[in-house]
Amino acid sequence: MLNGKQQLNRFLRGGIVIAAVTFSAFNSYPSKGGSFAINEQSVGGLGVAYAGGAAQAADASTIFFNPAGIALLKQSEFQLGAQAILPSATFSNQGSRYNLPNTAVNGLPLSGGNDGDGGVDHVLPNLYLSLPVLHSPQYGDLAVGIGLSVPFGLETDYSPGWVGRYISLRTKLTTFDIQPTIAYRLFDRISVGGSLDIQYASARLSQAIDFGLAGAQALAPFEQALPALLAARGVPGPAIPAIVSATQQAYNNAGFVPGGRDGIFEVNGNDWSVGFTLGAIFEYWKGDENSFFQDGRFGVSYRSGITHTIKGTGSFRDVPTIVAPGAPVQFPEPNAFQDVFFTQGATAQLNLPEIYHFSLYQRFARQFALMGDIAWQRWSRLQSVPIVFKNPGTPSNVLPLDYQDSLRYAAGFEWYATRNLTLRLGFAYDETPIRSANFRTPRIPDANRYFLAAGLRWSPLSFMDIDVGYAHLFVVDPIVNVTDDEGHNLRGRFDAAIDIVSAAVTFRWGGPREAPSPVPSGKEPIGYQK
Repeated sequence: MLNGKQQLNRFLRGGIVIAAVTFSAFNSYPSKGGSFAINEQSVGGLGVAYAGGAAQAADASTIFFNPAGIALLKQSEFQLGAQAILPSATFSNQGSRYNLPNTAVNGLPLSGGNDGDGGVDHVLPNLYLSLPVLHSPQYGDLAVGIGLSVPFGLETDYSPGWVGRYISLRTKLTTFDIQPTIAYRLFDRISVGGSLDIQYASARLSQAIDFGLAGAQALAPFEQALPALLAARGVPGPAIPAIVSATQQAYNNAGFVPGGRDGIFEVNGNDWSVGFTLGAIFEYWKGDENSFFQDGRFGVSYRSGITHTIKGTGSFRDVPTIVAPGAPVQFPEPNAFQDVFFTQGATAQLNLPEIYHFSLYQRFARQFALMGDIAWQRWSRLQSVPIVFKNPGTPSNVLPLDYQDSLRYAAGFEWYATRNLTLRLGFAYDETPIRSANFRTPRIPDANRYFLAAGLRWSPLSFMDIDVGYAHLFVVDPIVNVTDDEGHNLRGRFDAAIDIVSAAVTFRWGGPREAPSPVPSGKEPIGYQK
């Protein structure tokens, strides 16, 4: 029975480890910013496809994209926004099968249907508060603020009978970011700022376990050894083939064939961690310094990578005993699965990417503005996810992801139609960090995306702005050709798209406190100018 146990360990290293691994790396909300990063942090920014996010500093949502921007805001601001993200991801099976060379099941089709729409609708909140503290021609401008956002996330949910159930059923990751911020404007042209990113991550994952396949693998050496075992027990030779055949048939009827008996694995976990964001804005034109061009700004920001050590509990349902009613000979270790598949703790390390953001904002002819944007997401930090189980008998493993760095390009246009109305248009191209179909899982049916957006700002009162926006994301059909460690090869194509509808209200009040003039001392300050 040593071979049977080896088969069980192999199955464990594949199915259960890959499931627990993925609970940290591949669970979340409908994602927009390359893999499972979320750009939807500003309703005003949505209308221009988030172009110029690190330079425009149009309202308090600049805290997320570039904390230096709050130093440019002349009044205190409170903004509350919500973004409805409406994804669709329908799968078409294209020959999913067992990929187990040198076995009798190699090439057999995987059972199950295409499922319906795996995307899950969500409403994501944004909340920002900025407060000018000091305004002084001599000492510069000081501002503080705080932001609450959801920077990473995705959720996909498939039915228990779909063809990819052994790779994914439900996947969910939620992150919440608390971002206390400070910014300072000096020399009237340069603003710098920084934030702490205090981040909470919560993850949940489930998938089916092919106990039919695992049982067949465990029973194979037992059935091979059965003739010799029966002969040693004194069973007459002519009767042995019928007993072996009846035993095999009984276990087949009990569901111990590939795809014949499914269990469910689910894991939940969470973690707190801390990162930071730094930013700077340079104002190369201000006001009416040029007859055609007005305000012109260049911004750059850096969001640090954050490492989460997700700690959770894995649970198993419908774990079968390896028994077959009516079998002439019973498997000698009926509780072999229960000895391995039981509720236990698990940890996984998730390395979220660094983000480098470069933006340009240029107003011209007083009524118009153009914005440009490049964001580099360093997804290469996420090459693999190591998993460690609390039970020493459960082998640790690593899920290879092979992510590569990705870029996002955006361009936007604003028309300040009246004092109280601004109209917006935007376009973006967003690269995926997934290298190929061999690394794309249905947990994140991600691919390169084209982003078309429109929006407006209406200011019905002097102290209030209302922003609305809409965007449609065209997703290049994600092709999947992924094989897990048990040999389930999922082949197919997703028809994916995303709609985003958003709204926000911003309230403004007060203004910066003027710095007191220094008390004359009767002496001129010492200087080096003649």
